[in-house]
Amino acid sequence: MKNLWRTIQFIPEYRGRVVGVIIVGTVLGFIGTATPFLYKGIVDAIARMLSGTITHEQATWTVTVLLITFFALRIGVVVFGALQNKQADDLWLHTVSTFRQRVFENMTQKSIDYFEKTRVGEIMDRFGTITTITMWLSSLTDGTLASIIQMLFIITVLLIKAPVIGVIMLAVLALNFFISYRTVGLTKPFRRGWQTLAGRMTGLLAEMVGNIATVRSFGGEPAVKQRYDDTQAEWLIQRGNLHKTEWRSEQALNIVNTVGVFAAVSLTAHGALQGRFTTGDILLVLTLTQNLINTISPIARQINQASDIESTAERLVELLDVEGEHADKANAIPLTQFETITFDNVSFRYPNKDEFALRNISFHLEVGKTLALVGTSGSGKTTVVKLLMRFYDVTEGRILINGIDLRDYQQRSVRALMGVVLQDVALFNDSIGENIAFARPSASTEEVRAAAKAAHADEFIQRLDDQYNTMVGERGIKLSGGEKQRVAIARAILKDPQLIILDEATSALDSESEHLVQQGLEKLVTGRSSVIIAHRLSTVMNADLILVLRHGVILERGRHADLAVQANGLYAKLFTLQTQGRVLDLAV
Repeated sequence: MKNLWRTIQFIPEYRGRVVGVIIVGTVLGFIGTATPFLYKGIVDAIARMLSGTITHEQATWTVTVLLITFFALRIGVVVFGALQNKQADDLWLHTVSTFRQRVFENMTQKSIDYFEKTRVGEIMDRFGTITTITMWLSSLTDGTLASIIQMLFIITVLLIKAPVIGVIMLAVLALNFFISYRTVGLTKPFRRGWQTLAGRMTGLLAEMVGNIATVRSFGGEPAVKQRYDDTQAEWLIQRGNLHKTEWRSEQALNIVNTVGVFAAVSLTAHGALQGRFTTGDILLVLTLTQNLINTISPIARQINQASDIESTAERLVELLDVEGEHADKANAIPLTQFETITFDNVSFRYPNKDEFALRNISFHLEVGKTLALVGTSGSGKTTVVKLLMRFYDVTEGRILINGIDLRDYQQRSVRALMGVVLQDVALFNDSIGENIAFARPSASTEEVRAAAKAAHADEFIQRLDDQYNTMVGERGIKLSGGEKQRVAIARAILKDPQLIILDEATSALDSESEHLVQQGLEKLVTGRSSVIIAHRLSTVMNADLILVLRHGVILERGRHADLAVQANGLYAKLFTLQTQGRVLDLAV
């Protein structure tokens, strides 16, 4: 149960409230054990009266006192039961809320590498286990804890009142726990297997929904359905094996409990015939025995469920244990102004990769200047940007901002000065206005619209029925590629950053839209430092420095005028092909 315990440690402030739950559970357990003694007293008083041992008045007085005590105990059950339910509900409500907040915050600090290689659906499935875990913990406080305490009281009473029966029921209890514990071990592989497959199915569903346009354009519905069906078939096998094992365990428990109750009843009846037990003793022992069996069954089920919860907690812990992004140094300083950016002999290798993505990259960029990165897909252009944004730390060399190592700055302060428009535009399932305002939530409606106008997005937004209140759908699916690009550019403009990063910002635009957006981008980069990744060389002709990359190495560097006429140069070859009307997509 180490994984479950680790999840509980994630919300330590609620441990103290468990003490109150234990106290209430103890009271309820005591009441449950004490009640059969009242039954015994009532029956014994009536039996003694009938046998002439005591008078009618004495029996009436004794029964009346016991009935008043019984009523008081039942009131106690109502009061403490209601308190227990309230405690359990409140504890679950607060723990699940706090737990979600903690895990969500933890997720925001994960490394970019994790999100790049993990299905969104699988992450969501793991995140969803929080409710399952907290519901199980809540069920412990809502009745199960009282049952455990009552079980301990009953065993103690039976060992004192009827030692032989007490030993038998103790053996029944031990067998119940042994069978339940053994079942946990036998079913653990099946539980882990079906939960993993369930996460995979969630991931496949999320992938299908997120890429539905691609799926349909290729007529790929049968293929994605087959992948899902195959996974579902594996899940069914794992779940079937789990149910079969649990069913066998349940029948074994039923047999043990049946034999135990039969033995207890037989011994009690035999003892009564020999005069060792009073009529009340018979009722007491039988009631306690039956109550014990009634408490064992739910506790055994709780133990079996604990295996499910442990496997669930294991998946959540695996999520929490994923390495976070590089933490700031204790003495990290905030960055307030971009003046110079220097890559000093930088080499980089992605985690768990043998080959270097970048080798010996060096360049220097002054404030207000533009750096362009050109090269085929996989040449390292985007990696340069990721290192600059400190999504990763360099493997060798240094990145200097204003002459100071990037790792000496607070990461958020660095990114706060950047405006980024990536090739894969990410929009939230919210209104267009809210997506633009994400860069600066405090911006006014007028400022949002001014940014949209600068990006030439206002024109198409005004044609929409709900204009800036138009919902864009998941990842902006309701907008065209060009519209999404312009919304993303408007978001960057609204942020008013010092450093602009454009990763193929005009790649999804037609010629007319590209011309309009290019004017907005020129306005955006004026007076600011900028890093531009481009496949269309016409977008980088005015850059102050162009780096031509291939396989993570700089092949050529310079301005357009120099590179375009360089004999046998890659840039010159590409520029010639594009200007001759043969547009070469460098992503190929």
